[in-house]
Amino acid sequence: MPVIAIDHLILPVADVAAAAAPFERLGLTLTPLAQHSTGHENRAFFAGNGDTEFYVEILGVHDRARAALSPSWSVQQRAREGGTGATGIVLRCDDLEVLQASLSRAGTPGEIAEAFREDGSKLCDILRPDVSARAGCEVSFIRYPESASSRAARHSAAGLFRHALPLLRVDHLAIIAPALDEMTAFWADVLNVPVYGEVRGRGMVIRQMKIGDAVVELLGPDSPESPLASRPAGLISMAAFEVTSLDGAVEFARGRGFTAPDGASGVLPRSRTSTISPNQLSGLALQLIEFV
Repeated sequence: MPVIAIDHLILPVADVAAAAAPFERLGLTLTPLAQHSTGHENRAFFAGNGDTEFYVEILGVHDRARAALSPSWSVQQRAREGGTGATGIVLRCDDLEVLQASLSRAGTPGEIAEAFREDGSKLCDILRPDVSARAGCEVSFIRYPESASSRAARHSAAGLFRHALPLLRVDHLAIIAPALDEMTAFWADVLNVPVYGEVRGRGMVIRQMKIGDAVVELLGPDSPESPLASRPAGLISMAAFEVTSLDGAVEFARGRGFTAPDGASGVLPRSRTSTISPNQLSGLALQLIEFV
C-alpha cells in the first residue's frame, strides 16, 4: 500500500517564534528553526518512534516571494491571516508514482516535486494533488530519501521524543465529512486507505481510516437533524495524542498554566479524554486520550 503513515499536520502561523512558545511552555520539545528553499520556515514537535513517528509542523514564511509559488500558498496564507488553525495533513508514502497514477485515474492529478533545505541537501519528494473537495481537506504525500528507522534514530538522538508532557503517539486526526459515504469512498478506493472501524454516538458517525497505527477520522452526521449535516467539510484543528495517565497529564498541563478539563469518557470505546483548547495553543486543540 503506497500510504504507510500519517507523517505530519500543518499549522500555518504568522510568527513561528510566537506560535511555538505555548507548546514549549506545555513541556514539548521542538526542533530548532529551519528554513527551506521554498521560502518557508518551521519548527515542529514529534511523538512516537520508528514507523509511528508523527509531528506537528508550525509553518511560517521567511521569503514571501518564494513561498507564494507553493501550490498550497493560498490556503496557508488565508490560515495565517485568519488564524484558522491547521490546514492540511501530509501522509507518508513508499511509492508516490503508484499513488500519482491512482489519483490521475480519479481525475485529481498532481506533480511530484523535490524539496531541498537551504544548504542544498534534499529534504523529500512531495506530491500535492488538488483533492481537498473530495478528501475533506488539503492532503499531500511525502517520501523521504532516508528510511523511517534512520529518521527516527536521528530524531531520537536529538532528543525530539523527550517531552515533559509525556505524549506516546498520535492517535487520530479528524475531518468533518457531511457527505460521509462519498468521502469514505475516495479515501478507500483512490488513496487505498482502508476503513478500520465505525463508531456511532453524539449525533455522528465516525469512519476510522487506518494508516499505520493511527487513524484519520471522517465525521459524518447520523441523521439529517445532526449538527454535522449543515457543517462544511474541513479539517478539525486538533490532534489527539495517547498518554499513559490522563489525570497526570491534565495535572501537569494545569501546573504549566493551561486550562484543561477533568478527564471524561470519550466518544471512542474505552477512552477518557481532556482537550486543551486551540486558543491556548496557537490555533491547535490538543486532545489527550487514555484507553482504559
